[in-house]
Amino acid sequence: MLRNTTTKGEPSRWSRRQAGLCPGVAIDVGVHLGANDRLSRLPLEILTMILTNLHPLGVMRVSRTCKAFRKFLYNPEASRLTIWKSVLESVEGLPPCPPDLTEPVYAAWLYNRVDCQKCGTNSWTNMTKINSCFELRVSLCDSCKYKQFKSMDDLLAMGYDEKAITPLPKYCVQGEYSYHLDTVATLANEYKKLRGEKAKQVWWEEQERFWNDRMEHGLACRSARKLEYEKYEARRHELLERIRKERIKRMNDKLTELGWEKEAERFLKKEPYKYVYKEKPLTDDEWAVIMPELTAQMEIEREELRKEEIGEHIKGRIDKWLKPPFTAFILSRPPNEFNPNILDVALTDEWRTVLCTEPFNEDLTESSVQSARSQIPEFAKSWRNDRIEQLLEIVRKSKTYSGQEVTEDVLHLASTMFRCTDCGCGGPREVNTYAHTLAHSCNFMWAYSPIIQVAPRDAEHLPPPESPDDEYSARKRSRIRLYREEERHILTALEYVGIWLGLNSHIVFDDVAHEHMLSLLDALGWSRGTTAAEMEERQPYVECFCECYHDPTKPPSRKIFRWKKAVSIIILIY
Repeated sequence: MLRNTTTKGEPSRWSRRQAGLCPGVAIDVGVHLGANDRLSRLPLEILTMILTNLHPLGVMRVSRTCKAFRKFLYNPEASRLTIWKSVLESVEGLPPCPPDLTEPVYAAWLYNRVDCQKCGTNSWTNMTKINSCFELRVSLCDSCKYKQFKSMDDLLAMGYDEKAITPLPKYCVQGEYSYHLDTVATLANEYKKLRGEKAKQVWWEEQERFWNDRMEHGLACRSARKLEYEKYEARRHELLERIRKERIKRMNDKLTELGWEKEAERFLKKEPYKYVYKEKPLTDDEWAVIMPELTAQMEIEREELRKEEIGEHIKGRIDKWLKPPFTAFILSRPPNEFNPNILDVALTDEWRTVLCTEPFNEDLTESSVQSARSQIPEFAKSWRNDRIEQLLEIVRKSKTYSGQEVTEDVLHLASTMFRCTDCGCGGPREVNTYAHTLAHSCNFMWAYSPIIQVAPRDAEHLPPPESPDDEYSARKRSRIRLYREEERHILTALEYVGIWLGLNSHIVFDDVAHEHMLSLLDALGWSRGTTAAEMEERQPYVECFCECYHDPTKPPSRKIFRWKKAVSIIILIY
Protein backbone atom coordinates (compact mmCIF):
# COMPACT_ATOMS: atom_id res chain seq x y z
CA MET A 1 0.00 0.00 0.00
CA LEU A 2 1.13 3.51 -0.80
CA ARG A 3 2.01 5.52 2.28
CA ASN A 4 3.28 9.04 2.80
CA THR A 5 3.22 9.77 6.49
CA THR A 6 2.52 13.36 7.52
CA THR A 7 3.88 15.02 10.61
CA LYS A 8 0.86 13.75 12.53
CA GLY A 9 1.58 10.19 11.43
CA GLU A 10 -1.44 9.89 9.12
CA PRO A 11 -1.41 9.14 5.39
CA SER A 12 -1.65 12.24 3.21
CA ARG A 13 -4.54 12.79 0.81
CA TRP A 14 -2.15 12.25 -2.14
CA SER A 15 -1.05 8.89 -0.67
CA ARG A 16 -4.63 7.80 -0.14
CA ARG A 17 -5.57 8.81 -3.66
CA GLN A 18 -2.57 6.97 -5.06
CA ALA A 19 -3.39 3.90 -3.04
CA GLY A 20 -6.96 3.94 -4.28
CA LEU A 21 -6.05 4.30 -7.94
CA CYS A 22 -3.05 2.01 -7.96
CA PRO A 23 -3.49 -0.73 -5.35
CA GLY A 24 -0.40 -2.74 -4.58
CA VAL A 25 2.01 0.03 -5.64
CA ALA A 26 4.43 1.19 -2.99
CA ILE A 27 6.11 4.52 -3.76
CA ASP A 28 8.07 6.12 -0.99
CA VAL A 29 7.28 9.75 -1.64
CA GLY A 30 9.66 10.67 1.11
CA VAL A 31 12.42 10.18 -1.47
CA HIS A 32 12.61 13.59 -3.10
CA LEU A 33 14.44 14.73 -6.22
CA GLY A 34 15.93 17.75 -4.52
CA ALA A 35 15.61 20.18 -1.69
CA ASN A 36 12.77 22.08 -3.45
CA ASP A 37 11.24 19.02 -5.14
CA ARG A 38 7.55 19.44 -5.91
CA LEU A 39 7.07 16.78 -8.58
CA SER A 40 6.73 13.91 -6.09
CA ARG A 41 4.14 15.92 -4.12
CA LEU A 42 1.81 16.36 -7.12
CA PRO A 43 -1.59 14.57 -7.05
CA LEU A 44 -1.43 11.30 -8.93
CA GLU A 45 -4.00 12.39 -11.55
CA ILE A 46 -1.87 15.40 -12.52
CA LEU A 47 1.35 13.38 -12.48
CA THR A 48 -0.26 10.72 -14.68
CA MET A 49 -1.52 13.39 -17.08
CA ILE A 50 2.00 14.83 -17.36
CA LEU A 51 3.60 11.44 -17.96
CA THR A 52 1.05 10.35 -20.58
CA ASN A 53 1.89 13.43 -22.65
CA LEU A 54 5.56 12.51 -22.83
CA HIS A 55 7.35 10.53 -25.52
CA PRO A 56 8.18 6.91 -24.52
CA LEU A 57 11.85 7.84 -24.28
CA GLY A 58 10.92 10.73 -21.98
CA VAL A 59 8.99 8.41 -19.67
CA MET A 60 12.01 6.10 -19.48
CA ARG A 61 14.20 9.03 -18.54
CA VAL A 62 11.77 10.05 -15.78
CA SER A 63 11.92 6.49 -14.44
CA ARG A 64 15.67 6.85 -13.98
CA THR A 65 15.49 9.96 -11.84
CA CYS A 66 14.83 8.11 -8.58
CA LYS A 67 13.83 4.76 -7.13
CA ALA A 68 10.28 5.89 -6.44
CA PHE A 69 9.50 6.70 -10.05
CA ARG A 70 11.29 3.61 -11.31
CA LYS A 71 9.29 1.36 -9.01
CA PHE A 72 6.03 3.03 -10.05
CA LEU A 73 6.65 3.22 -13.81
CA TYR A 74 8.05 -0.30 -14.13
CA ASN A 75 5.20 -1.85 -12.17
CA PRO A 76 3.07 -3.60 -14.82
CA GLU A 77 -0.12 -3.56 -12.77
CA ALA A 78 -0.05 0.14 -11.91
CA SER A 79 1.31 1.90 -14.94
CA ARG A 80 0.51 -0.36 -17.86
CA LEU A 81 -2.99 0.92 -18.54
CA THR A 82 -2.67 4.40 -17.02
CA ILE A 83 0.63 5.54 -18.60
CA TRP A 84 2.56 3.20 -20.88
CA LYS A 85 -0.30 2.11 -23.07
CA SER A 86 -1.34 5.72 -23.73
CA VAL A 87 2.26 6.78 -24.35
CA LEU A 88 2.90 4.00 -26.87
CA GLU A 89 -0.45 4.53 -28.64
CA SER A 90 0.51 8.17 -29.21
CA VAL A 91 3.30 7.02 -31.60
CA GLU A 92 1.73 7.02 -35.06
CA GLY A 93 1.75 3.64 -36.79
CA LEU A 94 3.34 1.76 -33.87
CA PRO A 95 1.82 -1.75 -33.48
CA PRO A 96 0.55 -2.88 -30.04
CA CYS A 97 2.93 -4.36 -27.50
CA PRO A 98 3.59 -8.06 -28.27
CA PRO A 99 2.32 -10.52 -25.63
CA ASP A 100 5.80 -11.72 -24.62
CA LEU A 101 6.89 -8.20 -23.52
CA THR A 102 5.63 -5.63 -21.04
CA GLU A 103 5.13 -2.07 -22.26
CA PRO A 104 8.24 -0.66 -20.49
CA VAL A 105 10.42 -3.41 -21.99
CA TYR A 106 8.80 -2.89 -25.38
CA ALA A 107 9.61 0.82 -25.23
CA ALA A 108 13.19 0.06 -24.17
CA TRP A 109 13.63 -2.25 -27.17
CA LEU A 110 12.33 0.42 -29.52
CA TYR A 111 14.11 3.48 -28.18
CA ASN A 112 16.86 2.78 -25.73
CA ARG A 113 18.56 -0.59 -26.07
CA VAL A 114 22.12 0.28 -25.03
CA ASP A 115 23.51 -2.91 -23.44
CA CYS A 116 24.97 -6.02 -25.06
CA GLN A 117 23.10 -9.02 -23.68
CA LYS A 118 26.13 -11.27 -24.11
CA CYS A 119 29.04 -9.32 -22.61
CA GLY A 120 27.24 -6.43 -20.91
CA THR A 121 29.00 -3.71 -22.92
CA ASN A 122 27.24 -0.35 -22.64
CA SER A 123 27.15 1.85 -25.75
CA TRP A 124 27.38 5.07 -23.70
CA THR A 125 30.33 4.14 -21.50
CA ASN A 126 32.27 2.14 -24.11
CA MET A 127 31.35 4.15 -27.24
CA THR A 128 30.37 0.89 -28.93
CA LYS A 129 27.55 0.31 -31.39
CA ILE A 130 24.78 -1.97 -30.09
CA ASN A 131 22.93 -3.97 -32.77
CA SER A 132 19.30 -4.69 -31.83
CA CYS A 133 17.61 -7.66 -33.51
CA PHE A 134 14.09 -6.98 -32.26
CA GLU A 135 12.51 -10.09 -33.82
CA LEU A 136 14.96 -12.30 -31.91
CA ARG A 137 14.83 -10.16 -28.75
CA VAL A 138 18.60 -9.90 -28.94
CA SER A 139 20.94 -6.92 -28.63
CA LEU A 140 24.65 -7.45 -29.24
CA CYS A 141 27.78 -5.36 -29.64
CA ASP A 142 29.76 -5.74 -32.87
CA SER A 143 32.24 -8.16 -31.32
CA CYS A 144 29.53 -10.49 -29.99
CA LYS A 145 27.45 -10.17 -33.16
CA TYR A 146 30.21 -11.72 -35.27
CA LYS A 147 30.49 -14.59 -32.76
CA GLN A 148 26.75 -15.16 -32.29
CA PHE A 149 25.67 -15.10 -35.94
CA LYS A 150 26.71 -17.99 -38.18
CA SER A 151 26.03 -18.76 -41.82
CA MET A 152 23.96 -21.77 -42.91
CA ASP A 153 27.09 -23.65 -43.99
CA ASP A 154 28.74 -23.09 -40.60
CA LEU A 155 25.61 -24.23 -38.74
CA LEU A 156 25.27 -27.36 -40.86
CA ALA A 157 28.95 -28.09 -40.24
CA MET A 158 28.24 -27.78 -36.49
CA GLY A 159 25.62 -30.55 -36.80
CA TYR A 160 22.38 -28.55 -36.73
CA ASP A 161 19.42 -29.76 -38.79
CA GLU A 162 18.44 -27.41 -41.63
CA LYS A 163 14.74 -27.88 -40.76
CA ALA A 164 15.37 -26.27 -37.37
CA ILE A 165 17.13 -23.28 -38.96
CA THR A 166 15.00 -22.24 -41.96
CA PRO A 167 12.01 -20.81 -39.99
CA LEU A 168 14.28 -18.24 -38.33
CA PRO A 169 14.82 -14.72 -39.69
CA LYS A 170 18.20 -14.25 -41.32
CA TYR A 171 20.46 -11.21 -41.12
CA CYS A 172 23.31 -10.05 -43.34
CA VAL A 173 26.51 -10.24 -41.30
CA GLN A 174 29.90 -9.72 -42.93
CA GLY A 175 28.40 -10.00 -46.42
CA GLU A 176 26.45 -13.27 -46.02
CA TYR A 177 23.11 -14.32 -44.57
CA SER A 178 23.48 -15.58 -41.01
CA TYR A 179 21.37 -16.93 -38.14
CA HIS A 180 21.51 -16.35 -34.39
CA LEU A 181 23.41 -19.25 -32.83
CA ASP A 182 21.65 -19.37 -29.44
CA THR A 183 18.19 -19.25 -31.03
CA VAL A 184 19.19 -21.98 -33.48
CA ALA A 185 20.39 -24.12 -30.57
CA THR A 186 17.08 -23.66 -28.71
CA LEU A 187 14.99 -24.60 -31.76
CA ALA A 188 17.28 -27.53 -32.56
CA ASN A 189 16.74 -28.97 -29.08
CA GLU A 190 12.96 -28.66 -29.50
CA TYR A 191 13.14 -30.28 -32.93
CA LYS A 192 15.17 -33.23 -31.64
CA LYS A 193 12.57 -34.04 -28.99
CA LEU A 194 9.82 -34.42 -31.60
CA ARG A 195 8.80 -37.92 -32.68
CA GLY A 196 7.34 -38.64 -36.06
CA GLU A 197 7.37 -36.74 -39.32
CA LYS A 198 3.86 -35.38 -38.81
CA ALA A 199 4.76 -33.78 -35.46
CA LYS A 200 7.88 -32.27 -36.97
CA GLN A 201 5.90 -30.88 -39.90
CA VAL A 202 3.30 -29.32 -37.57
CA TRP A 203 6.09 -27.84 -35.43
CA TRP A 204 7.86 -26.43 -38.49
CA GLU A 205 4.65 -24.78 -39.76
CA GLU A 206 3.96 -23.28 -36.33
CA GLN A 207 7.48 -21.91 -36.12
CA GLU A 208 7.23 -20.46 -39.61
CA ARG A 209 3.95 -18.67 -38.71
CA PHE A 210 5.41 -17.49 -35.41
CA TRP A 211 8.56 -16.01 -36.91
CA ASN A 212 6.65 -14.53 -39.85
CA ASP A 213 4.41 -12.72 -37.35
CA ARG A 214 7.51 -11.52 -35.51
CA MET A 215 9.04 -10.23 -38.75
CA GLU A 216 5.85 -8.40 -39.74
CA HIS A 217 5.60 -6.86 -36.28
CA GLY A 218 9.26 -5.81 -36.43
CA LEU A 219 8.78 -4.30 -39.89
CA ALA A 220 5.78 -2.32 -38.62
CA CYS A 221 7.88 -1.06 -35.69
CA ARG A 222 10.69 0.07 -37.99
CA SER A 223 8.20 1.81 -40.29
CA ALA A 224 6.71 3.66 -37.32
CA ARG A 225 10.16 4.69 -36.10
CA LYS A 226 11.09 5.89 -39.57
CA LEU A 227 7.89 7.94 -39.84
CA GLU A 228 8.51 9.37 -36.38
CA TYR A 229 12.07 10.30 -37.31
CA GLU A 230 10.96 11.98 -40.55
CA LYS A 231 8.40 14.06 -38.65
CA TYR A 232 10.98 14.96 -36.04
CA GLU A 233 13.44 16.04 -38.74
CA ALA A 234 10.73 18.10 -40.45
CA ARG A 235 9.91 19.88 -37.18
CA ARG A 236 13.59 20.37 -36.44
CA HIS A 237 14.24 21.76 -39.92
CA GLU A 238 11.30 24.15 -39.55
CA LEU A 239 12.60 25.32 -36.17
CA LEU A 240 16.15 25.80 -37.48
CA GLU A 241 14.84 27.66 -40.50
CA ARG A 242 12.91 30.03 -38.23
CA ILE A 243 15.97 30.55 -36.03
CA ARG A 244 18.11 31.14 -39.12
CA LYS A 245 15.77 33.85 -40.42
CA GLU A 246 15.59 35.48 -37.00
CA ARG A 247 19.39 35.50 -36.72
CA ILE A 248 19.75 37.03 -40.20
CA LYS A 249 17.18 39.71 -39.39
CA ARG A 250 18.75 40.59 -36.05
CA MET A 251 22.29 40.72 -37.48
CA ASN A 252 21.03 42.85 -40.34
CA ASP A 253 19.32 45.26 -37.90
CA LYS A 254 22.41 45.57 -35.71
CA LEU A 255 24.76 46.10 -38.66
CA THR A 256 22.37 48.68 -40.12
CA GLU A 257 22.48 50.57 -36.84
CA LEU A 258 26.27 50.66 -37.20
CA GLY A 259 26.01 52.12 -40.72
CA TRP A 260 26.57 48.96 -42.80
CA GLU A 261 23.14 48.63 -44.42
CA LYS A 262 24.16 47.80 -48.02
CA GLU A 263 27.16 45.77 -46.94
CA ALA A 264 25.07 43.73 -44.48
CA GLU A 265 22.39 43.04 -47.09
CA ARG A 266 24.99 41.79 -49.56
CA PHE A 267 26.87 39.70 -46.98
CA LEU A 268 23.84 38.09 -45.31
CA LYS A 269 22.27 37.26 -48.65
CA LYS A 270 25.02 34.62 -48.96
CA GLU A 271 23.90 33.17 -45.59
CA PRO A 272 27.40 32.64 -44.13
CA TYR A 273 27.34 29.31 -42.34
CA LYS A 274 29.52 30.42 -39.43
CA TYR A 275 27.09 33.12 -38.33
CA VAL A 276 23.69 31.99 -39.60
CA TYR A 277 23.36 28.25 -39.15
CA LYS A 278 23.12 27.97 -35.37
CA GLU A 279 20.60 26.10 -33.25
CA LYS A 280 19.81 29.02 -30.96
CA PRO A 281 18.74 32.64 -31.48
CA LEU A 282 21.32 35.42 -31.51
CA THR A 283 21.94 36.71 -28.00
CA ASP A 284 23.61 39.93 -26.86
CA ASP A 285 26.56 37.96 -25.48
CA GLU A 286 27.10 36.18 -28.80
CA TRP A 287 26.75 39.48 -30.69
CA ALA A 288 29.50 41.02 -28.55
CA VAL A 289 31.80 38.15 -29.62
CA ILE A 290 31.08 38.17 -33.36
CA MET A 291 30.71 41.94 -33.87
CA PRO A 292 34.47 42.61 -34.46
CA GLU A 293 34.58 39.79 -37.04
CA LEU A 294 31.50 41.07 -38.83
CA THR A 295 32.81 44.63 -38.82
CA ALA A 296 36.00 43.47 -40.56
CA GLN A 297 33.85 41.55 -43.04
CA MET A 298 31.79 44.66 -43.72
CA GLU A 299 34.96 46.49 -44.77
CA ILE A 300 35.60 43.74 -47.31
CA GLU A 301 32.00 43.90 -48.54
CA ARG A 302 32.25 47.68 -48.94
CA GLU A 303 35.29 47.25 -51.18
CA GLU A 304 33.48 44.55 -53.18
CA LEU A 305 30.49 46.85 -53.60
CA ARG A 306 32.80 49.59 -54.86
CA LYS A 307 34.26 47.18 -57.43
CA GLU A 308 30.80 46.06 -58.51
CA GLU A 309 29.74 49.67 -58.98
CA ILE A 310 32.81 50.33 -61.15
CA GLY A 311 32.01 47.17 -63.10
CA GLU A 312 28.47 48.36 -63.75
CA HIS A 313 29.79 51.72 -64.99
CA ILE A 314 32.24 50.00 -67.37
CA LYS A 315 29.57 47.61 -68.65
CA GLY A 316 27.26 50.56 -69.27
CA ARG A 317 30.00 52.35 -71.21
CA ILE A 318 30.61 49.26 -73.35
CA ASP A 319 26.89 48.95 -74.15
CA LYS A 320 26.43 52.65 -74.92
CA TRP A 321 29.71 53.72 -76.55
CA LEU A 322 31.54 50.62 -77.88
CA LYS A 323 28.89 48.19 -79.15
CA PRO A 324 27.15 50.57 -81.61
CA PRO A 325 30.30 51.60 -83.57
CA PHE A 326 31.68 48.04 -83.47
CA THR A 327 28.39 46.61 -84.81
CA ALA A 328 28.30 49.25 -87.56
CA PHE A 329 31.88 48.36 -88.55
CA ILE A 330 31.18 44.60 -88.74
CA LEU A 331 28.07 45.17 -90.86
CA SER A 332 30.10 47.30 -93.26
CA ARG A 333 32.61 44.51 -93.99
CA PRO A 334 32.27 41.64 -96.53
CA PRO A 335 30.43 38.59 -95.13
CA ASN A 336 33.40 36.16 -95.28
CA GLU A 337 36.04 38.54 -93.96
CA PHE A 338 37.78 37.52 -90.73
CA ASN A 339 37.61 40.38 -88.19
CA PRO A 340 38.43 40.90 -84.49
CA ASN A 341 35.67 40.46 -81.94
CA ILE A 342 34.45 43.14 -79.56
CA LEU A 343 36.77 42.00 -76.74
CA ASP A 344 39.83 42.46 -78.97
CA VAL A 345 38.69 46.00 -79.67
CA ALA A 346 37.86 46.75 -76.02
CA LEU A 347 41.38 45.74 -74.97
CA THR A 348 43.10 48.19 -77.33
CA ASP A 349 44.94 51.01 -75.55
CA GLU A 350 42.49 53.67 -76.77
CA TRP A 351 39.38 51.88 -75.56
CA ARG A 352 40.97 50.78 -72.26
CA THR A 353 41.68 54.44 -71.54
CA VAL A 354 38.17 55.53 -72.42
CA LEU A 355 36.42 52.76 -70.52
CA CYS A 356 38.54 52.57 -67.36
CA THR A 357 40.25 55.89 -66.66
CA GLU A 358 37.55 58.51 -67.21
CA PRO A 359 35.78 59.53 -63.96
CA PHE A 360 32.99 57.04 -63.23
CA ASN A 361 30.70 59.66 -61.72
CA GLU A 362 30.52 61.40 -65.10
CA ASP A 363 29.14 60.17 -68.40
CA LEU A 364 31.39 59.98 -71.48
CA THR A 365 31.02 62.50 -74.29
CA GLU A 366 31.20 62.17 -78.07
CA SER A 367 34.52 63.96 -78.15
CA SER A 368 36.08 61.63 -75.54
CA VAL A 369 35.32 58.49 -77.56
CA GLN A 370 35.86 59.90 -81.07
CA SER A 371 39.54 58.97 -81.23
CA ALA A 372 38.96 55.40 -79.97
CA ARG A 373 36.02 54.95 -82.35
CA SER A 374 37.96 56.09 -85.40
CA GLN A 375 40.80 53.59 -84.86
CA ILE A 376 38.57 50.46 -85.11
CA PRO A 377 39.04 49.95 -88.93
CA GLU A 378 42.81 50.42 -88.74
CA PHE A 379 43.09 48.08 -85.76
CA ALA A 380 40.97 45.44 -87.52
CA LYS A 381 43.24 45.58 -90.58
CA SER A 382 46.39 45.21 -88.48
CA TRP A 383 44.81 42.43 -86.41
CA ARG A 384 43.72 40.51 -89.52
CA ASN A 385 47.11 40.84 -91.23
CA ASP A 386 48.86 39.50 -88.14
CA ARG A 387 46.67 36.35 -88.08
CA ILE A 388 47.03 35.84 -91.81
CA GLU A 389 50.81 36.06 -91.51
CA GLN A 390 50.78 33.32 -88.86
CA LEU A 391 48.81 31.10 -91.24
CA LEU A 392 51.15 31.88 -94.15
CA GLU A 393 54.07 30.66 -92.03
CA ILE A 394 52.35 27.29 -91.73
CA VAL A 395 51.86 27.14 -95.51
CA ARG A 396 55.54 28.00 -96.16
CA LYS A 397 56.62 25.08 -93.97
CA SER A 398 54.53 22.56 -95.94
CA LYS A 399 55.91 20.12 -98.54
CA THR A 400 53.73 21.61 -101.26
CA TYR A 401 55.00 25.19 -100.91
CA SER A 402 58.45 24.58 -99.47
CA GLY A 403 60.92 27.16 -100.88
CA GLN A 404 58.22 29.06 -102.78
CA GLU A 405 56.95 32.61 -102.42
CA VAL A 406 53.61 32.45 -100.64
CA THR A 407 51.23 35.40 -100.61
CA GLU A 408 47.76 35.93 -99.19
CA ASP A 409 46.23 34.91 -102.53
CA VAL A 410 47.33 31.32 -101.87
CA LEU A 411 45.18 31.19 -98.73
CA HIS A 412 42.03 31.91 -100.75
CA LEU A 413 42.50 28.89 -103.03
CA ALA A 414 40.15 25.94 -102.58
CA SER A 415 43.16 23.61 -102.64
CA THR A 416 44.70 25.30 -99.58
CA MET A 417 43.44 22.98 -96.86
CA PHE A 418 44.25 22.86 -93.15
CA ARG A 419 43.31 20.51 -90.35
CA CYS A 420 43.65 20.36 -86.55
CA THR A 421 45.40 17.22 -85.36
CA ASP A 422 44.33 17.77 -81.75
CA CYS A 423 40.59 18.23 -81.31
CA GLY A 424 38.93 16.39 -84.19
CA CYS A 425 36.07 18.92 -84.35
CA GLY A 426 33.40 17.64 -86.75
CA GLY A 427 35.30 14.38 -87.30
CA PRO A 428 38.72 12.89 -86.63
CA ARG A 429 40.35 14.40 -89.76
CA GLU A 430 38.06 17.20 -90.97
CA VAL A 431 39.71 19.68 -93.30
CA ASN A 432 39.04 23.42 -93.41
CA THR A 433 39.77 26.35 -95.68
CA TYR A 434 41.76 29.27 -94.32
CA ALA A 435 38.83 31.41 -93.04
CA HIS A 436 37.38 28.48 -91.10
CA THR A 437 40.84 27.64 -89.78
CA LEU A 438 41.33 31.12 -88.32
CA ALA A 439 37.91 30.87 -86.66
CA HIS A 440 38.63 27.35 -85.38
CA SER A 441 37.56 26.87 -81.72
CA CYS A 442 41.01 25.61 -80.63
CA ASN A 443 42.39 29.09 -81.31
CA PHE A 444 40.10 30.72 -78.74
CA MET A 445 39.27 30.58 -75.03
CA TRP A 446 36.40 32.12 -73.08
CA ALA A 447 37.18 35.45 -71.44
CA TYR A 448 36.04 34.27 -67.98
CA SER A 449 39.19 32.19 -67.36
CA PRO A 450 42.33 33.87 -68.72
CA ILE A 451 45.75 33.98 -67.05
CA ILE A 452 46.01 37.64 -66.00
CA GLN A 453 49.06 39.79 -65.37
CA VAL A 454 48.33 43.26 -63.93
CA ALA A 455 51.09 45.90 -64.06
CA PRO A 456 51.29 49.59 -65.01
CA ARG A 457 52.14 50.41 -68.60
CA ASP A 458 55.64 51.63 -67.68
CA ALA A 459 56.48 48.68 -65.38
CA GLU A 460 59.94 47.23 -66.07
CA HIS A 461 59.05 43.75 -64.84
CA LEU A 462 55.74 41.93 -65.02
CA PRO A 463 54.43 40.12 -61.93
CA PRO A 464 54.23 36.33 -62.14
CA PRO A 465 51.01 35.19 -63.83
CA GLU A 466 48.24 33.47 -61.99
CA SER A 467 49.35 29.87 -62.08
CA PRO A 468 47.06 27.46 -63.98
CA ASP A 469 45.85 24.26 -62.40
CA ASP A 470 47.65 21.94 -64.80
CA GLU A 471 49.52 21.77 -68.10
CA TYR A 472 46.31 21.45 -70.09
CA SER A 473 44.91 24.60 -68.46
CA ALA A 474 48.14 26.45 -69.20
CA ARG A 475 47.82 25.61 -72.87
CA LYS A 476 44.10 26.33 -73.14
CA ARG A 477 44.02 29.57 -71.13
CA SER A 478 45.02 32.85 -72.73
CA ARG A 479 47.42 35.34 -71.11
CA ILE A 480 46.20 38.91 -70.86
CA ARG A 481 48.21 41.95 -69.77
CA LEU A 482 46.15 44.51 -67.88
CA TYR A 483 47.42 47.96 -66.88
CA ARG A 484 45.04 48.46 -63.95
CA GLU A 485 42.68 46.38 -61.82
CA GLU A 486 39.61 48.15 -63.22
CA GLU A 487 40.27 46.54 -66.60
CA ARG A 488 39.22 43.19 -65.17
CA HIS A 489 35.65 44.46 -65.48
CA ILE A 490 36.02 44.51 -69.27
CA LEU A 491 36.62 40.74 -69.16
CA THR A 492 33.66 40.29 -66.81
CA ALA A 493 31.31 42.30 -69.03
CA LEU A 494 32.37 40.27 -72.10
CA GLU A 495 33.06 36.97 -70.34
CA TYR A 496 31.47 34.78 -73.04
CA VAL A 497 33.46 36.28 -75.89
CA GLY A 498 36.39 34.23 -77.16
CA ILE A 499 39.96 35.42 -76.60
CA TRP A 500 42.53 34.69 -79.31
CA LEU A 501 45.06 32.20 -77.93
CA GLY A 502 47.29 32.33 -80.97
CA LEU A 503 47.31 29.89 -83.85
CA ASN A 504 47.17 26.42 -82.34
CA SER A 505 50.34 24.40 -82.82
CA HIS A 506 48.19 21.47 -83.96
CA ILE A 507 46.94 23.41 -87.02
CA VAL A 508 48.83 22.04 -90.05
CA PHE A 509 48.71 22.44 -93.82
CA ASP A 510 47.28 19.21 -95.26
CA ASP A 511 49.37 18.20 -98.29
CA VAL A 512 47.28 15.08 -98.98
CA ALA A 513 44.04 17.07 -98.96
CA HIS A 514 45.69 19.61 -101.26
CA GLU A 515 46.49 16.93 -103.87
CA HIS A 516 43.04 15.39 -103.71
CA MET A 517 41.43 18.79 -104.04
CA LEU A 518 43.41 19.46 -107.20
CA SER A 519 42.24 16.07 -108.57
CA LEU A 520 38.66 16.98 -107.71
CA LEU A 521 38.96 20.34 -109.53
CA ASP A 522 40.40 18.55 -112.56
CA ALA A 523 37.49 16.09 -112.53
CA LEU A 524 35.06 19.00 -112.40
CA GLY A 525 36.86 20.68 -115.27
CA TRP A 526 37.45 23.76 -113.20
CA SER A 527 40.59 25.84 -112.87
CA ARG A 528 43.06 24.89 -110.17
CA GLY A 529 42.98 28.54 -109.19
CA THR A 530 39.34 28.23 -108.06
CA THR A 531 38.88 29.93 -104.69
CA ALA A 532 37.24 28.48 -101.59
CA ALA A 533 34.58 31.22 -101.79
CA GLU A 534 33.63 30.07 -105.32
CA MET A 535 33.40 26.45 -104.14
CA GLU A 536 31.21 27.47 -101.24
CA GLU A 537 28.97 29.38 -103.61
CA ARG A 538 28.63 26.53 -106.14
CA GLN A 539 28.67 23.64 -103.63
CA PRO A 540 29.25 20.88 -106.19
CA TYR A 541 28.38 17.27 -105.47
CA VAL A 542 30.88 14.67 -106.62
CA GLU A 543 30.55 10.95 -107.24
CA CYS A 544 33.56 8.95 -106.16
CA PHE A 545 34.67 5.84 -108.08
CA CYS A 546 38.19 5.23 -106.81
CA GLU A 547 38.86 2.43 -104.35
CA CYS A 548 39.54 4.96 -101.55
CA TYR A 549 35.78 5.29 -101.07
CA HIS A 550 34.82 1.63 -101.09
CA ASP A 551 35.25 -1.28 -98.71
CA PRO A 552 36.71 -4.08 -100.84
CA THR A 553 34.89 -6.70 -98.73
CA LYS A 554 31.47 -5.24 -99.68
CA PRO A 555 29.68 -4.91 -103.03
CA PRO A 556 30.42 -1.58 -104.76
CA SER A 557 27.84 1.18 -104.42
CA ARG A 558 27.52 4.75 -105.58
CA LYS A 559 29.08 7.33 -103.24
CA ILE A 560 28.03 10.97 -103.69
CA PHE A 561 29.24 13.79 -101.40
CA ARG A 562 29.64 17.52 -101.19
CA TRP A 563 33.12 18.53 -102.26
CA LYS A 564 34.58 19.18 -98.77
CA LYS A 565 33.06 15.97 -97.38
CA ALA A 566 34.60 13.98 -100.20
CA VAL A 567 38.07 15.36 -99.43
CA SER A 568 37.62 14.75 -95.68
CA ILE A 569 36.70 11.08 -96.26
CA ILE A 570 39.79 10.54 -98.37
CA ILE A 571 41.95 12.01 -95.60
CA LEU A 572 40.21 9.81 -93.03
CA ILE A 573 41.02 6.69 -95.06
CA TYR A 574 44.64 7.74 -95.49
